[in-house]
Amino acid sequence: MSPDPRWLEILKSSGGQSFAAAVAAGALLIANAWVWIPPLPDWAIQVSALSLVLFGGLALVSFISALDKLFNPRSVFTYWFSLRKDRQAARAYIPHMTPIEREIIGYLLYHNQTTFTGAVDGGYAVTLVSRGLVTRMMLPGQQALHDDVPWGIPNHIWTVLIEHQDSFPYHPPPHGMTETHPWRVAGW
Repeated sequence: MSPDPRWLEILKSSGGQSFAAAVAAGALLIANAWVWIPPLPDWAIQVSALSLVLFGGLALVSFISALDKLFNPRSVFTYWFSLRKDRQAARAYIPHMTPIEREIIGYLLYHNQTTFTGAVDGGYAVTLVSRGLVTRMMLPGQQALHDDVPWGIPNHIWTVLIEHQDSFPYHPPPHGMTETHPWRVAGW
C-alpha cells in the first residue's frame, strides 16, 4: 500500500495558513513540554516537530516573498547603482571639460540654477547633454517652443558639481552690461 500523494497539497497553503499551522504545532510541543496536556507518544512529538519546521519554513518563505514584492530590493539596488555610476562618470569628466562647458556649469552654479531653457538641440550644452550631465526636463506630452526647451541638471549630478565648484569659475559681466546665457548659440 503506497501513501496517498494528495497530502502534498498542504504545501500549497498560503503564508497565513502555514504560519497558523506552525504556531499550532509549536503550541502542541510547548504544552507537552510544560505538562499542560497528557504526555504525547514519541511519534506525535516527531510529527509536531516536523510540522513546526515545515510550516515555519513555508511561512518564512512566504513572508520573505511578500517583503520582496513590497520593497523590490533588486530595482532599488539597480537604481542606486545607476546613480552611483552617473556620479562617478560626472566626477571623472570634470577635468576634461571644454571652456564653454565649464562656463555653462559655472553660470548655473553661480546662480544656483539647476534648470534652464534653451534650443531643442541643447545649443552649446549639447556635449553636456550627450554626457548625461544635462537632461531634457519635459513631462510626457508636454510641448515647448523650438528655442525654449526646458533642460536641467539631475540632483545626483548637481551634488557632484557643487563638490567641485572651484573647477567652474564664473565672472559675471560688469554692472550695466547684459548677462547672456552661455548655452545659447548666437542667432537663436
